[in-house]
Amino acid sequence: MDYFLVLDVGTTNIKALAFSQGELVASFEERPKPYYPHPGWVEEDPKEVIEIVYKLLDKAEEELGKPLGVALTNQRSSTVLWDKETGEPLYNMITWQDTRTEDIIEKFSSKFMVRFGNTLGKVLNILSKGLPFIRDTRKGAYIITLAYVQFGTTHSSMHLRWLMENVPEAKKAMEKDSAIFGTVDSWISWNLTGKHVTDYTNASATGLFDPFYLKWSDNITKIVEIPKKILPQVVPNDTPIGEIKDYNVPLLTVIADQQASIYAAGVSKGTTKMTNGTGTFIDINVGEKPLPGALGLYPMVALGTKEHTLYLLEGSVITSGSAVEWLVDVGLIKDYSEISTAFAESENEVIFIPALSGLGTPHIRPNVKGTLFDITRGTKRTDLVKGMIEGIAMRCAEIIDHMESNSRIKIERIIADGGLSKSDEFLQSVADLSSKDIMRPKYLNASAYGAYLLSEAVYSQRDVIASWKPPKIEKIFRPMNKRSEFKKKWKKRLKTVIEAY
Repeated sequence: MDYFLVLDVGTTNIKALAFSQGELVASFEERPKPYYPHPGWVEEDPKEVIEIVYKLLDKAEEELGKPLGVALTNQRSSTVLWDKETGEPLYNMITWQDTRTEDIIEKFSSKFMVRFGNTLGKVLNILSKGLPFIRDTRKGAYIITLAYVQFGTTHSSMHLRWLMENVPEAKKAMEKDSAIFGTVDSWISWNLTGKHVTDYTNASATGLFDPFYLKWSDNITKIVEIPKKILPQVVPNDTPIGEIKDYNVPLLTVIADQQASIYAAGVSKGTTKMTNGTGTFIDINVGEKPLPGALGLYPMVALGTKEHTLYLLEGSVITSGSAVEWLVDVGLIKDYSEISTAFAESENEVIFIPALSGLGTPHIRPNVKGTLFDITRGTKRTDLVKGMIEGIAMRCAEIIDHMESNSRIKIERIIADGGLSKSDEFLQSVADLSSKDIMRPKYLNASAYGAYLLSEAVYSQRDVIASWKPPKIEKIFRPMNKRSEFKKKWKKRLKTVIEAY
């Protein structure tokens, strides 16, 4: 059987998924062990990650034979620093969930060049209200985006600074020019092919890359004092990385998980997808010209080929699937299937602000805590569950409104993928509260499916945009109830929470 193998290196699992003629025919999965050495620290062993990758490659070949090619899609922003002479990691992989860099962020955010850029961007943003053509130029969009540039705990740039300042082995390797950096895709590509590379989509999530001019940022690397020579070469998504050593199989493409997901959803301007995993990431394809960022909306590369570059704006709900996991942890539900029962049995309205790890887009308030409103003696377990799901849906609707307003692109429909998208009640709530059609595809692991489509096109040497195939839609959720009073009440409660913190 001819098939393509997708390595999906996620936050909690590493999977190998085999696709043949558009269908998933087999999957294999292993879970790397996470490490939490201190509160807020989240690490994985890079050597274990690559051992699992090899194990999955072996399993797939044993059961299915040799694939035509391999695609790699991965969690973004997780950081590895290793010695290019020995191939040994200099520290554990710092994952995107890790928050140890708060002090470093404060130090670099206070630098004059950062504050000057913020001010310059704000001034030009004000001017663009009366002179809208400013936003339409690449330079204008770039400067306006500076108003919203801020270092974050998810940024590889901050992880790398921490390693340089706190790990003796890293300092020594930097001094003798043997240290090289990469996100997890770079680490895997290095081990599989010997190439020190990344792609445009992963690079644009590091906090070190300039998506407007498609290069490692001169300004940011100077501000955070990171030498460019340790950074990987950035390659297009339609460029094969090389042959996987000992397997005689090509690594056809590398693409970040959220970008693989939006590629699966579509390649035309206005395509919007909502990935509901640990958090929710909502992305809109804005076409071949980058748009300026806004509060909580970040311009990134959606797809970079040898001929074309597609851009996106991204916003996020920090806790969505993880909020449902919290419901399981505290005993309110046993699994996702009980969400449906809760909606059917709930009799009392409860307002839940699902800020269990702060508020993301469009507020960017990491200090805000999750809050329940309108609890009475008659409040039941099912009311709490329904309130949480509706709270997550309302946060998604907020982002969709914010995204449509700032992109000035009309959103017609949204493709929903990820684990929480299994819930009809959740997707119907998003449809009602956003007044948008929500479409659930056959494959909820859209990242893997998008990477498969990309690898198939690269293998066949076809244009990856022209050869894109639309996803198979399983169900469409259309707006049925505007819920104006609920939205008004929820926003009022949210304002109260923000003011309290």
